[in-house]
Amino acid sequence: MDIQWKKQITKSFSLVGLSTKADAMKLIINKIKSEGHETNIALLIDEILKHLDKNQLNNNIIDQIAIEKCFKLIESLNSSDAIEKDALKVIDAFDSPLFTYDTNTKQFLKCENFEKSLHGSSKSKSDVYRRRYQMVLQRIERAESFSAPVLQSDKNKGDYQAITPLSSLLGSYGRKHILGTISVIEEDQFYIEDLNTKVKIEIPPDIEIGLITINTIIRASGEYLEGTFIADKIELPPKEEREISLKLLQNIDMFGERPQKKTLEQLERYEKEVDNTILFLSDIWLDSERVRERLDYLFSGYEEYPPFAIVLMGNFTEHPLINGTQYDLKKNFNLLATLILKYPNIHKFTQFIFVPGPTDPTGSLLNILPKLPIPNVFVKEFQSKIPKSIFTTNPCRIRYCTQEIIIFRDDLTNKMRRHCIIQPSNNCHISQHLLESIWSNSHLCNLTLEDKPIYWNYDHSMSLYPLPDLLVIGDKALQYEHSYCGTLSMNPSSFSTDYSFISYSTARRECGFSKCDPNNINNESDEDDGEMEEENKDEMIIDENEERLKSNKSKKIKNAQPEINSLEDDYEAIDQLENEELIQEENEDDIVANSDNETSSKPFDANNNIDSSDDEGIESPLVESNHDDFF
Repeated sequence: MDIQWKKQITKSFSLVGLSTKADAMKLIINKIKSEGHETNIALLIDEILKHLDKNQLNNNIIDQIAIEKCFKLIESLNSSDAIEKDALKVIDAFDSPLFTYDTNTKQFLKCENFEKSLHGSSKSKSDVYRRRYQMVLQRIERAESFSAPVLQSDKNKGDYQAITPLSSLLGSYGRKHILGTISVIEEDQFYIEDLNTKVKIEIPPDIEIGLITINTIIRASGEYLEGTFIADKIELPPKEEREISLKLLQNIDMFGERPQKKTLEQLERYEKEVDNTILFLSDIWLDSERVRERLDYLFSGYEEYPPFAIVLMGNFTEHPLINGTQYDLKKNFNLLATLILKYPNIHKFTQFIFVPGPTDPTGSLLNILPKLPIPNVFVKEFQSKIPKSIFTTNPCRIRYCTQEIIIFRDDLTNKMRRHCIIQPSNNCHISQHLLESIWSNSHLCNLTLEDKPIYWNYDHSMSLYPLPDLLVIGDKALQYEHSYCGTLSMNPSSFSTDYSFISYSTARRECGFSKCDPNNINNESDEDDGEMEEENKDEMIIDENEERLKSNKSKKIKNAQPEINSLEDDYEAIDQLENEELIQEENEDDIVANSDNETSSKPFDANNNIDSSDDEGIESPLVESNHDDFF
């Protein structure tokens, strides 16, 4: 019987120019036996041919992988549970596809067999800078302001800015526009580098927007005089809208895990019809009892309508686990599992995604990006209790239906601000400066490899080209949200500090700032009921105090008149000492603290404004107005 089935299957595929491998044939035969397709083999073959992705076949040969994907697609089309399972895909950094830009064909080519060792060669390090530079350069060459006119009548010569290669500066005169990476080769001397050479550069003292650090790609305007480029203007490279990038790439999947066309159509309908919620929380100190209490309160609020997914970002302990204390993390995750099991709906329907923080134990090399997932030895028991849990890398990528989401946990605001070489302006908030630097360089971290080490062979996992639909940066800074041409960027802040988190609506593509603070809710009714009583008490206390002050004042004037002159002298001496101390403290303040205190907060709108406050511990009224108490 198997021989007859094989002949029928081979004949059906050969009629459309396809052939099957032995492993693929075995898989089809097992499908016929297990699901009882003996009488309708022709119908099963028609289903396979209908949903088979022929673009992924090698020389029209059907292998086991192609058949498995085809069967999975057929199953998802016939099952609503399978659709929800395909709606969310988590891609860790080490599975991110690698693409290189071919300057001859002006296309991105996928590298199938690149070096995947964590310890790269010297060539791997040079490729890091080459890929970053080419990614920005190909984007600038397509920008309208940098494109040369085809005909003289189309544009005026002054309408575009031609990028001059650094090797062409020697012997050239006049104002030039260059593109390169800022570096320090000699002490106290900045250089700008491209793929061919380097030149000295004098940088102006300020910049309109962005955080410029060593290793940042910039475009500079100025003149080349006596071996040094005198820059009178420094700017970040122009950004590119997500839709423009996707139109250029066409069917190239630089994100990873793109579903097949049939599945994608079904996921589009599911995304529009079902408005799911994804929660983002950062700094979840599982060893803190008060944090677990807030998580308990959070889960109780969502028990009736559980969220589709909850993304929990580290650090998962208040202090780093060192010197053999790493196994305490296992106990902490078991406490979290006990907490989740109290709420059956959340346990059954919610997908938990864990992203490690900077101090979480993920191996001997703690400070290198991308950060490995939390080891299985700490979470094996947790995953047995909570099957719908995924432990992934930092950063990681999430594909929800048609949306591309990138998660990155790091305190970028403080680190980038600390390593700035140009003072950012005060016309926008520090978070907007940070996001502008990230977007323009198409990279999550522009710091040097010494300040923030990265595995050379996996630097492409930090790439932001094309820009995602949603970028979530888990930072200790206060919550912020910023949108640019189809890309929404936000920070949920530290849950363990002020119990802040963000809820994201997948259908509306909007985020909501929230705080999990039950004390505010309990105090609302008490404040409303006792408001009148407190006002009356305050009035009575004020009247009594005024009478006492009047009587005491007259007594003190009579009794203390001889001592007034000596007290005044003492007060003058104290004021002088205090003034001297204040002056000394102001001189000792660093640049970072001064700029953060002077940064002004502006309300958010779609035109490059952000509703947030500075990175200090005091929240501005604007932030408080956007923080909705949970429930």
